[in-house]
Amino acid sequence: MARPAHPHAMQPSRPGSTRTAPPQMPPRYPMGGRYRNYTLFDATGLVYLLVGFVALRIVWALGSGREAWQSMLNQLENPLYIAFHVLAFVSVVFVAVRFFSLFPKAQPPRIGPAKPPPAPVITAMLYGVWFGITAVMTFVLIGGNL
Repeated sequence: MARPAHPHAMQPSRPGSTRTAPPQMPPRYPMGGRYRNYTLFDATGLVYLLVGFVALRIVWALGSGREAWQSMLNQLENPLYIAFHVLAFVSVVFVAVRFFSLFPKAQPPRIGPAKPPPAPVITAMLYGVWFGITAVMTFVLIGGNL
């Protein structure tokens, strides 16, 4: 059942010629139906904010000397940090998959004289580039030279 929203949430800047119904919150908001994906997508922003704070903390430790850096590395072995990084990874994958599914729909019908490739081809190219960059970065991070 829908619940009332704030009475002035959708009030026009000046009164119209006809009365409008009071605003109502959608009945399944925020985690029902298609609202779940919107809510989860928005929640990833909080995860990214926290990742930024962790990155700042790591950089601060790196600049504070060998003891502070070693202490930070020991702290990152804590299961809570590992769980947080798994959550951050899931958030990134969720946003990437959502972006890849929406990107073909946002393409214009024509790009100059050419038509864009079909949606499955665009999606496959995006995933291919993503997996390629991931493979290169993994190779570099394990100590390989390009």
